[in-house]
Amino acid sequence: MIKLIDQNFKEHASVLPSTCNIMQVLTEDGLTYIDSGLKVDTFNVIHIHDGEGLTAESLKTAVSFYENRLRESCIWISEEQLNENVKNIFETLSIKESGVNKGFWAKIENLQEGTNEAIKIVEERQDIIDNAFVVANNWEPFDVNVLHYYNHVHPEILKKTHTIMFNYYQEGQVVGVIELFISLADTKVAGIYNLSVMKENRKQGIGEALVKQAIAYAKNNGVETIVTQASEDSENIFRKVGFTEEGKILEYV
Repeated sequence: MIKLIDQNFKEHASVLPSTCNIMQVLTEDGLTYIDSGLKVDTFNVIHIHDGEGLTAESLKTAVSFYENRLRESCIWISEEQLNENVKNIFETLSIKESGVNKGFWAKIENLQEGTNEAIKIVEERQDIIDNAFVVANNWEPFDVNVLHYYNHVHPEILKKTHTIMFNYYQEGQVVGVIELFISLADTKVAGIYNLSVMKENRKQGIGEALVKQAIAYAKNNGVETIVTQASEDSENIFRKVGFTEEGKILEYV
């Protein structure tokens, strides 16, 4: 199942940039990398999806692409792909682990679902910017690049063909958000991303309500399996609604 989690991550990272004329999706042996056009590593992702096929030259090419443009980047790889070949390449290039997310998955019939009148699907450009504002607050300091990224790709999001965003409103303000990504390769599979709640609004059940709303939407649209990567802050929410932990996705710089 970690392969499915990793595949959905790769698709999610690539689809929106591939529709934007100032961004690029590039490939080398064993990896795909995203040029968001932004300086920070938030969306400049090198995704290693074939540990056996990866070469030091291909990874160095990807890393140099960002360095030559004075941009930061990060590397993501599932623990399944982190074999001796990859470890040796990382050591040669002095690449170090910087973070980890746990993978989760579930068959949709085993998940708790629900709807909440406070949650709305984004319908306009401003809804997307409001969504991005909450996501950007996950970083310290606030990451304005998140707003720039979603402003660039908003026309594709508004089509709601594969990326569906939800906003949780409280007293007219967006205080929580979530994103559902339905796979292009297999529309029976979806991933949950960017579950975020403003710090001052946490511990109110908003995150759980957003997850249940995304599950309900996915179920109504023929999805059978949902995957996600959870941070330490959100993993208990996914366990509570019925997800099972499966492997890890590792970040390197």
